[in-house]
Amino acid sequence: MNFPRELVEAVRRNQVVPFVGAGVSMGVKQGMFPSWKQLLEGLAERMTDEGLPESAVTEVRQRIAQGDFLTAAERAFTELGAYRFNRFLRERLRVRQPTDADLRVIRALWELRPPVVLTPNYDDVLLWGREDAEPVSNDQDDELNLMDAEASPDTPRVWYLHGTIHRLGTLVLAGADYKRLYGDTGQPSSYSQYTNALVRLRSWIQAKPFLYMGFSFSDPYVLKQLEHVIGITKGRQIPSFALMKKGQIDRGALWPKYNIQLVEYEDHGEPLAEFLRGLAQAAFGSRRPGGAPLSFSTPPAAGDPPTVARPTLEQEYTRILRSQHRLVLLAPEDGGARSLARRVAAQYGDRVTWLAPPNVPDCTEAEYCRALAGDDENASSVTSFDALVAHLRKKAASLGRDHLIVLRYEWGPFEHLTALGRHLRRMMDEPSSSVEFHFLIAGGERSAWLLHNMKSFSVFKDAPRREVPDLTVDEVHQFLDGAGFDGSRWAQSVHEATGGHLGLLREVLSSDGALDTATVTARLARSPSLRSTIHECLRQDERNGYTGERSCQGVLEKLLAGQPVRELEPLDNQVEYPEVRLYFAGLVRSDKAGKTTLRCKAVEQAVREALARKDVRP
Repeated sequence: MNFPRELVEAVRRNQVVPFVGAGVSMGVKQGMFPSWKQLLEGLAERMTDEGLPESAVTEVRQRIAQGDFLTAAERAFTELGAYRFNRFLRERLRVRQPTDADLRVIRALWELRPPVVLTPNYDDVLLWGREDAEPVSNDQDDELNLMDAEASPDTPRVWYLHGTIHRLGTLVLAGADYKRLYGDTGQPSSYSQYTNALVRLRSWIQAKPFLYMGFSFSDPYVLKQLEHVIGITKGRQIPSFALMKKGQIDRGALWPKYNIQLVEYEDHGEPLAEFLRGLAQAAFGSRRPGGAPLSFSTPPAAGDPPTVARPTLEQEYTRILRSQHRLVLLAPEDGGARSLARRVAAQYGDRVTWLAPPNVPDCTEAEYCRALAGDDENASSVTSFDALVAHLRKKAASLGRDHLIVLRYEWGPFEHLTALGRHLRRMMDEPSSSVEFHFLIAGGERSAWLLHNMKSFSVFKDAPRREVPDLTVDEVHQFLDGAGFDGSRWAQSVHEATGGHLGLLREVLSSDGALDTATVTARLARSPSLRSTIHECLRQDERNGYTGERSCQGVLEKLLAGQPVRELEPLDNQVEYPEVRLYFAGLVRSDKAGKTTLRCKAVEQAVREALARKDVRP
């Protein structure tokens, strides 16, 4: 294969910046991820399903046909509202790595050893090929500032230029979102809510060779940044490169206008992967710097992680619900509260209603209540809390006997949640001849805060509560067996490495590698989600002015130094205490003696690294 010498040298010096578009994600598994156009067509179909005006649906389809994708997305967002729009995106783009995913191109890309990979995609595909890569979004100014200094081939970053599906507030999808990043032509040229990101993007285009792949060069805002840089440098910036399938684009479309050299490969899939591996070999030889061979292990075949049967807990919680009509289950983030709630709800058969309050800050009462009613029949007529109560009563009466309402609460408008709590309490207290309501609230830090601070007449006030305990070794054994692993061999080591935390256990099984304690600990310590959780706790300190003993940082520093901190049980889930906030973040737990400790060695390693970083403030 013939590779441009300048590209080979840039790869060898770890200077090249891969810019990975949607084509790469779509190649991982046919039909798993939609194209830009398919995503918008799906939004138009969802508008029809929701009974929105045909004129609005027609306008979106016309915009798609004209190639005006940004306006189409903007109109779909306006008509569907933030809650339904975001739910659609989650359904289409937030997916777990399938066991038959073709990651040959992704893994070959990482063999180029780039310190940073930049992508306008929203999915996790790049992280599937390199689990220790750290995701960075445009609103993380500190992380952006540290990329030049700290990103390296051994500690790479994935810069999500248009946001990540795991943080919907960062997404750049509709026209208004693009203006938030790239600026508004009606504003001064420096206008951008993500000024740091935009300035960094332009400086990198000017100073670093980009390697575009899976990118169609149809995004007008990205092209505008290329034109901006070329206008400033008069075309004298470092050339970039575009990997394209033969015959897909003419060389003259890229070089004269954008200073991008076309590099062609034979076909998508294995030919592209072979091309990338050849480029890596041309730059580094057949072995990585330091003599380690280039290799990746294959993940074991396993289905979706199973739920864990916990019959003693399920029976106890069902008994409380039937005798006291309500119960709050509290657990750390991803600690199993929702899984346990699902198993308790199964004992009610079809006499269950799930309420998931929308996380939309500015929604009206009508939008909030319609979202709670979901896809039930006549949900469109539910435009107030009184109408919601009538709707729930009618549904329960049609099924008969006792009826369970499961409330899964995270965030959203507090005034609406207050009203919801009052109306649910009214449903519980007002007698009915045909049905008796039970209420199960499954949550974490926010639900704990409500228990202590909801002063009004509410289903939250003085509700009985139970902690969801960590998984035991036997339960980890059951989980591993259900996922296709040898539980008898690995349960003890995986339990030790995860501290029995369900979310960490699922993360372990979502990636490849051995299941001994040391390997799992090392893998979790590099986990982007774990590191992100730690940094969010530290940023929460900063936002709220928590210092000293009131700060998570202060508690973590004491634990690392072997010093005692407050025990969790006497604090009674009061989130005013940093120990409690760290518990709900999944970072600390109580040991057998009741002392507060770091959850596991992986958390200890990740915390130690986070506190040593330059961007942590006192």
